[in-house]
Order: sequence, then C-alpha cells, then structure tokens
Amino acid sequence: MNRRPEKPILRAGSPRPDGAGDLDHTGGDGPRGVVPASPATASPHRPWLAIVRALVRGYLRYFPLRNGKGWLYRQCQEKLLPPERHVVMRVRQGFRLRLDLMDPAQRQVYFFGEYDERHEIRLLTRLLLPGDRFWDVGANIGYYTLTAAKLVAPAGRVVAFEPGAAAWQSLKDNVALNPGGTIRLERLALSDRSGEAVLHRRGDIADGGASLSRRADYHQAAEVVTTTTLMAFLAASGEGPPDFLKIDVEGHEDDVLAGGAELLEGHSPPLLLIEMNDPARIGARLSRAGYHGVYLRRGRWRLLEDPLAPASRNVLWFRPDNPGHRERLVLTNLCA
Repeated sequence: MNRRPEKPILRAGSPRPDGAGDLDHTGGDGPRGVVPASPATASPHRPWLAIVRALVRGYLRYFPLRNGKGWLYRQCQEKLLPPERHVVMRVRQGFRLRLDLMDPAQRQVYFFGEYDERHEIRLLTRLLLPGDRFWDVGANIGYYTLTAAKLVAPAGRVVAFEPGAAAWQSLKDNVALNPGGTIRLERLALSDRSGEAVLHRRGDIADGGASLSRRADYHQAAEVVTTTTLMAFLAASGEGPPDFLKIDVEGHEDDVLAGGAELLEGHSPPLLLIEMNDPARIGARLSRAGYHGVYLRRGRWRLLEDPLAPASRNVLWFRPDNPGHRERLVLTNLCA
C-alpha cells in the first residue's frame, strides 16, 4: 500500500475474545527458517523484555479503547522486537502469516494482530460470498488473498498477482501455511500492455510501496518484471471473470483499469476496491464506465459525491445498473 512511513500509522483493532492473533512460534521451523534481526532493532534476550512485549501486544490487540495506542506503539515497537527477524503468527482473521519484522507494515501486524486496513478487510467480509471469484492485484504478502480465500470457500476462487521477488516469496510462503484454499498465484504485474517493466522497490523486504513508477525519495532498488493486461490474462488463463477486484499497485491503478476496459464496461462487471493514488484519472475512467464510488470516513462507508476528488485512501466502486451490485450493497446496508 502507498504512503508507508518508517513507523506505520496506527489503525488499531477491536478486542478478539477467542485469542486469534496469538504468536504460534518464532523459530527455525517456518517456511524459510529464521534470519536474525538487525542489531539496531532487535531487543536482547532478557526474560523481562519477553513479559513486557507480551503485555504490550495484548494491550494493543485487545484493549477496547484506541486513545494512546499510537503513541505507545511508536515508543515501544523497536525496543520490544523479538531477536528473530521472521515470526509466524495467527492473525485476527484466523489464518497464519510469516512476518518479516524489518518491514514496518508487517511489524505492525505483529503487534496489533491485524492489517492496518481493518475497515477494508471488514468490508470484504460483508460483500464476498461463498463461490465468488476474487482477484487480488498487488497481493504483497497475501493478507487480502487469504482473507478472501476463507470467505469464498469452498467453491470460490482467488487469483493473486504479485511481481516483486521478495513479496512473491512471502506470498507463496503464507499461502503454503494455510492449505485448503483454492488460490492461484501469478508472478505478474498487471498493466495496460503486455511485455516487461521495471519494478522499483525499497531494499530486500516485501515492499508494499513497490511501484512501476519510481519515487526517488523512497525506492532504492529495481527489478525487471513481466506485465500483462486484465483482458489478456482472462483470455489465456481459463479463469472466469472476477466478481470482486482489489487493485493496489502504487500509482499504476489507472493503467490496470485501462487494460480491463471491456470487463468494466461489460454486462458482468466486478466490484472494485481501489487504492486512489490518482483520484482524477481513476474517477474519470470509472465514471465513464458507469461506476459509482463509496468512500470511508470515520469508520463508515459513504456514497462519493465527486468521483474526481480525493476522498479516502481506498474507494469501493460499484455499478448501480448491475442487479448483483445493488443487491449486495442493500443486503449489507453498506452506506447506512
């Protein structure tokens, strides 16, 4: 996702009575073993530190009031890191993830027990149905992928696209940790043309800010990746068209949409959850295709009045002329 600071912005979750989010293990029996954390960030082996770490993690995950959690996290997170760089834990949604604690976004999952886009994840639980086809464009380590796989099971299908080498390995590891879902992984970058492109990224982590558009103040490395379009993949893959399409590709979202124009304008368009890195271009394209937007404000989803103006980080797009879209929004009371 875009705008990942060095120390991630807090979006704490609500308490979980069943204990989901508890650490399964930190050790060498994960999918790729354990890599020691940087001495600058790892806390030393001290028994009292483990106790404090457990108390802070429990407070951040389960205490119902959020006031002050952001400050506490910023003060404590580096001091309370375990000595291992990689840990495997069960998150709020019930699946297991192998987390790289050198990545600020994954570190936050470790402390809070869930991804920072908690409202968007809950949106999936309201809109996805068993048997749906969900495509995750820009899957990163697989949080949306694995959430969707649980929701569309047993007859549904998830296709996850991730071109970056480090993120691709993490995605494969995390899917392997959660067998039983019908998930297809594709090491591809979706765009407006097929061929090759340069993916810019930060270091050797599964960078959620990796992009086909370079930011000099952020990106430090690059790799060549294979690109294709939504329509080309749909024609060649044998997959049915998606019912729900999530797109988070750090400024390249409009190019992905351009490569799927026929899908968006057809008789069975997908619901779209898009990170709005270029609101004017995305909004103009989707408005022409007949889509309307729903944006997030203060924890509630509201109808978007101006599709060209920035509203929230992620926007849900639907076609009001599509009976299936209308039915889902009405049944879930989405905009209430």
